[in-house]
Amino acid sequence: MLRLASFVTIAVTVGLIGMFVIQIARFDTLRPPKRQPGEEASPSSQITADRSKIAGFDNQQQPFVVDARTAEQDSEKSNIVHLDGVDGRLKKADGTLMTVSARRGTYDTDTRVLDLKGDVRLVSKGKFVALMDKARVLLQQKRLYSDVPVTVSLKHGTIAAGGLEITDEGNRVLFFNRVKTTYTPTDSTGDGQ
Repeated sequence: MLRLASFVTIAVTVGLIGMFVIQIARFDTLRPPKRQPGEEASPSSQITADRSKIAGFDNQQQPFVVDARTAEQDSEKSNIVHLDGVDGRLKKADGTLMTVSARRGTYDTDTRVLDLKGDVRLVSKGKFVALMDKARVLLQQKRLYSDVPVTVSLKHGTIAAGGLEITDEGNRVLFFNRVKTTYTPTDSTGDGQ
């Protein structure tokens, strides 16, 4: 009886191991094939979502939120998310908001860097509105950098430049490459100062 029980135990163990090996082989065939650089990914190898939200805190523990109409995880780099219809809000330490929007974006979940393209618009309410074609936003530092032509509208004028860098929660703006400024007078009498 003991021999029969040992034989049955060995047979069941070998059978389970065999089934495990077969399952592993089956899972390997279910993996999507590796894509060549530049080749379009098939829908089965991508993770997509509608109405996505990325939220976190910057280095000063102030919240930021990035909304997107659609989001698609890169099939080769899981830390990269491709976004369409981007709208972001970054809260400053004084409680006011800076907003940023663009047609498209790429978000790196490891570095918390947001690369924006197409009709990029940065607004610091009451201070300025900056328009450009592309920009890089470091969400942890609330820093924006762009090396393409940019136009910034201020309360009393505009600044055009070949690029800009915004730091210190929007309080410091560095313009570079062919900077041109136009000021608009408030009225003909002046302000008395």
